[in-house]
Amino acid sequence: MDRLPVFELIDKTVEILNDNRKMLETYADVMQGYFQGALSERGESLVNISTRVKGESSLREKILRKNLYKRYAYPEGIIQNLSDLIGVRIQCRFLEEEQLIYETLRDKFTQKCADGLYCAPDQPNIRLDLSGPQPQQQNNGYAIYRIDGLCGTIGQSVRFELQIKALVHVFWGEVEHEIIYKNNSYVLMDSFMKEMLSLVYDNLRSVDKQLYLIYDQIQSQQEPQDRMLKEASVRALFAKSISDLFFYKMKNSLGFTLNFKRSCDILSRCILQRRNPLTQQPAQSMTDVFQRINRIAMVDIDFESPLLLEAPFHSNEPFLNILSDHLVEQMNADYDWNLFFRMLFTLEPGNNLEDYSNLLYMLRDCFCDGEIYAPLHEFWTDEQIENYKQWLLVPLAHQLVADGTIQIIYDETIDTIVARLKGIVRQTVEALRAGTFEMKREQLWQS
Repeated sequence: MDRLPVFELIDKTVEILNDNRKMLETYADVMQGYFQGALSERGESLVNISTRVKGESSLREKILRKNLYKRYAYPEGIIQNLSDLIGVRIQCRFLEEEQLIYETLRDKFTQKCADGLYCAPDQPNIRLDLSGPQPQQQNNGYAIYRIDGLCGTIGQSVRFELQIKALVHVFWGEVEHEIIYKNNSYVLMDSFMKEMLSLVYDNLRSVDKQLYLIYDQIQSQQEPQDRMLKEASVRALFAKSISDLFFYKMKNSLGFTLNFKRSCDILSRCILQRRNPLTQQPAQSMTDVFQRINRIAMVDIDFESPLLLEAPFHSNEPFLNILSDHLVEQMNADYDWNLFFRMLFTLEPGNNLEDYSNLLYMLRDCFCDGEIYAPLHEFWTDEQIENYKQWLLVPLAHQLVADGTIQIIYDETIDTIVARLKGIVRQTVEALRAGTFEMKREQLWQS
């Protein structure tokens, strides 16, 4: 069957790309290593430096979309003039830091080369075009730090494109690519769609600003009470981000939404506390927030399907088994629990059983904190205190199951239980001192 000449040209261009792919990947690795070192002073701001060589599918699409076959009659001409044959992406945390990284590159790449580009004195084979204004204006109206460059000796170089993107721009770029560039069908109410996308982008910039203000505040806070304020602020912001995104997902899936704000509060505390204690690595926590938001936004969620664990949960601790049996039963019977676990399983990177187990252990740890039982060390060994904990937790598990609602994992419920545990421990200490202590489970949770 005869083919249009353009497709013969595309095939030959792709063949040249594949023949040179190993060389291009070597260049990409060299650039990744070099920019990592050149920007080491910005290490706290950097999230990642990544490179990629143009893929076959992407090249075919670009030749047609950009009409490159009209501008270059030969495949060599297309390859030689492809500005993003290699892509370099420098990813930072906040929008404010994009300019700082760009200025750092300008300070490094000061030596003008024979081809009019600029290089760093210690690496003449990586050259950047720093003649134009930055950031550049994209077709969609948004700004981007995008710099053309050449890698290799003069006369034997390949083109690359360097982008500097904050996490919010990385996220937005993926959303825009999925919604616009991969959707070539005619979209009705185009102006409405543009307005909605613009609103999403503005909201993302607003979140970035809030995160930056919180981070800036964190940097100036050193006292313990300030750290507590910092933790509460980040958790609250993360909870709101979870709530906002699931609101839109649920609206699109079911056509209506429910109030799951309280579930988002406990999810925020659970995820941030387990993954990254904020008191130790506040900067990384900021990064994790956006990465988790990104994960939610790029996943299709079915709010009607039942949830399953990959295997039954089992523990040697009766408290965990009693609570787990109830939660597994309620997971697909009570929609509040179903929605909570659906969000948890979407947010967390492990399989469902791992995420489920982590939640149970986190709840258990709330009631096993050493501070609660510290007064007992005057009378008992560690082993005796551990047995006492299990003795207390079994009736607690039955109490939680009797309540059954999702409120049993709310912060105020947990705080109330912890306060009650401390009261029981105080009563036990008084009884031990008086020599009147008896283990009577039936009386433990009556008041």
